[in-house]
Amino acid sequence: MPPRTRWQRLAPPALLALAALGLSVALAGSTDFTQKLVLQNERVRAQMNYYPAGTSSPEHEHKTSRVVVVVEGGTLEIHDASGKVSTLSLKNGDIVWRGPEKHSITNTGSTPVRLVEIDVLDCPKK
Repeated sequence: MPPRTRWQRLAPPALLALAALGLSVALAGSTDFTQKLVLQNERVRAQMNYYPAGTSSPEHEHKTSRVVVVVEGGTLEIHDASGKVSTLSLKNGDIVWRGPEKHSITNTGSTPVRLVEIDVLDCPKK
């Protein structure tokens, strides 16, 4: 049998390293803002929102009030439609009431933030 070329010797370890890298990226989770609907009926809509460090949600509008439950805390910047910026420092287990608003959100912290937003669809407007 002729001796293997350098490429033939390096190809299997290189392919194995690439596969391991791909697996580690997949297991690390999303690097983008994600939102998943977890419950909806005529009274409430609940969504799980995930903000990895440094990510933002696009501008969007909440037409009803909502309860926000903090699953994984961190630091978020809220950019409202008028350009005002406010910073929220959230801790695991915090529960926050937010009224109707139009805004975008940026995770300015170094850790991911995970929230459950529960829109109260039949809440009277004041």
